[in-house]
Amino acid sequence: MRSSPIKRNGLTDQVIDRIRTLVAKGTYGVGDRLPPEGELCVLFGVGRSTIREAMRVLANRGMVDVRHGEGTFVAARVLHESLEERLGRAALADIYEARLFLELPLAELAAQRRDSRDIAAMRASLKKRAQAIRAGDVARYTEADFAFHLAVARAAKSVALRDVYASFVAIAQPLMAAAVTAEYVRNENDSLHAALCEAIAKGDVSETRRLVRSHLKKSLKDVGAGLS
Repeated sequence: MRSSPIKRNGLTDQVIDRIRTLVAKGTYGVGDRLPPEGELCVLFGVGRSTIREAMRVLANRGMVDVRHGEGTFVAARVLHESLEERLGRAALADIYEARLFLELPLAELAAQRRDSRDIAAMRASLKKRAQAIRAGDVARYTEADFAFHLAVARAAKSVALRDVYASFVAIAQPLMAAAVTAEYVRNENDSLHAALCEAIAKGDVSETRRLVRSHLKKSLKDVGAGLS
């Protein structure tokens, strides 16, 4: 088995990812003993303290079983990951599909529960989004775009749904920023966001539902076309 030394940043997390990959690929199965600490140091090009910390984390998450005097054994093929970790491996198109099932109920609830401050926050985000479009500023565009959707989520007055959606945003925003170009932003002529804001302001649940579906289907189509 060969492996290249890992980069000198986030060493523990990188070792965890490497071990997780080896187990997922079947290099080590459940019940197998992992190489001794010294061999892992050479394999990954890191020090003993990094290996020990990685094993401590893996043991806490139930993936390995550290048996003193015997070694470290694989206890499970699947590491219990956070939602953010799992989403980080998902394709952008998959994230947009998942967003539909979160944004739809959030928007519907927002149309029923919004107040004047919620609508003001949405409109302020749309103003910043329009300014970013004129400037062709990708970072400001994606920031303002998601700020609008988060304002909608807050207007729903559902803490649990809002927090789950915020986890999606934490992953989707940098992925979106990496996928779009300044040219794409400058050519943005979408009127769905403004229409959605007004539908929520009017409390029109049916129109809100239609607009959310239209918006995310368009976004998914753009992603599939490479946002060209």
